[in-house]
Amino acid sequence: MSIALKVLLQDQRLHEHTAFSAEYKKHAAALDLSGNAAAPPTKGQYYKWLAGTLNTVPRGHHCRILESMFPGWTAEELFSPADVVADRLKRRSRNGFGYGPLVEAVAAALQTRDTTVTGWGPVRLPAATGASTPKLPQAVHDFDAADLPEGARRIGKKLAALSQVLRLDATETVQLASLVGNVMELELRIEIHIDVDGRAHILYTHDIFNMSDEPLTRVARQLWFEHAEPDGLHIEPLRRDHRQISIDRTHNAGATMAKFSCQVSPPIQPGETGMISYTCTGGRFVDAFYWRQDILRYTRRFTIVMRQAGRHRLVTCSGEEVQPNGLIGSATEDLLWDYDGDDIVVTLTRDYLRPNESVTLRWEVDL
Repeated sequence: MSIALKVLLQDQRLHEHTAFSAEYKKHAAALDLSGNAAAPPTKGQYYKWLAGTLNTVPRGHHCRILESMFPGWTAEELFSPADVVADRLKRRSRNGFGYGPLVEAVAAALQTRDTTVTGWGPVRLPAATGASTPKLPQAVHDFDAADLPEGARRIGKKLAALSQVLRLDATETVQLASLVGNVMELELRIEIHIDVDGRAHILYTHDIFNMSDEPLTRVARQLWFEHAEPDGLHIEPLRRDHRQISIDRTHNAGATMAKFSCQVSPPIQPGETGMISYTCTGGRFVDAFYWRQDILRYTRRFTIVMRQAGRHRLVTCSGEEVQPNGLIGSATEDLLWDYDGDDIVVTLTRDYLRPNESVTLRWEVDL
């Protein structure tokens, strides 16, 4: 009996035990597995898998790695008879990239609303042998033919188009598909300009992709400084596309904090992208030089650019990332600084951030 796993491995020319084991180890490493949990099955075990004679799926760590190797497929489906999942296998093999898996990832995400199947993080896995940049017309056809709600088809088509514009490979495109049901940020960019007297001008730009099934009409935000001008913080919208942005101040906790909502008109519909941008003035940097940003949504790219005027000398700078579980990690490897005339310029970038994370840029200058 032929099972789906065997067909998929043959399609990628990974059906020989040696080739399979090499690919298996790469995925285990990407999932941070080690020891016995990272060891591929023995040759005898492997061919027993492919024979389709197992009464149940293998142990949990094997299932996790196999699901990583084949995004959108569960272990139970991989060990199903090929004729049971024949339609899915046919969609997968339509072209080198396989928009079948993209459609399946969207469908799976709608059912589970869970990102653990395909993961969310740096693409450390090599593209499958023979994989290439997906072809947009084929993607549109696949989603037109898919048994999905209209909203999911619209989001899937937009995702396929973004994969062309952003030059995403197959793995990252399927990762993004796993976030269906969420509003995500393709990019969050913060530009901090500090004049010679410590007065700050902050520019925020959110590049948003609405993968949920509801229109996005408003985005809640808050800003906080240790020091501010007596009349407090001033938030002004900045138009970046055809949409109008208005600022609704929801709460003022003294001069140093502003809570507000960005109201978007027309709304960002499911499957649409949109830019939300605004500026903040009135804050001051006096004796504490840092900027902490809480991450509220899945964020593919994050950038802080800090420019401080005044002929200061940069003593030190650092970056840190706090994960949702509280683990603190260094972000200094993604830090770049230089002098531009009399200004200090520091840039910190991070990728693949999750809700409830935070990123902090710290610097010290010789005043």
